[in-house]
Amino acid sequence: MVHFKISGGEIEPTVEISISEFVFDLKSKIEDELEVEIHRQNLWYKGIEMENDKRIGFYALCGDETENVTLVVNPLPPGLKLHVLVKFHGRSGDGYVRVVETDKVSDLRRKVSRYWGIPINIFTLRRFNVEMADDRPLHAYYINHDSEIKLCLDIQPR
Repeated sequence: MVHFKISGGEIEPTVEISISEFVFDLKSKIEDELEVEIHRQNLWYKGIEMENDKRIGFYALCGDETENVTLVVNPLPPGLKLHVLVKFHGRSGDGYVRVVETDKVSDLRRKVSRYWGIPINIFTLRRFNVEMADDRPLHAYYINHDSEIKLCLDIQPR
């Protein structure tokens, strides 16, 4: 078994796969983990683009150590609007917000603030349990249509 740390965005999961499986199978596991469709994924290992029809072992992996692979995601068409689900336990429940994958997290936070009437300075957004930074684009967090984002209130007790 090989463990791949997937880098390239703000979320960096580790995926386990056998050296006898294909790169396509690795992409399928990444799709399950990050919700990025296989056809949008380009994987790079030590400066070489990994090909879907090659076995993982073809790339002469080291063995017991965790290997790094870089995920480059093909962008969506410019201006394509996505609906993302912002989950907020409390007040009004969950809601969908329209975004473009190149929007910044701060843009999404402003929309959420207007939608629920929550001051922007008392909440954060999280994706796959990673806090989203305002200056980063949404695609850095693998935002796709119907992606789920968790709204977390940061209210300090008195």
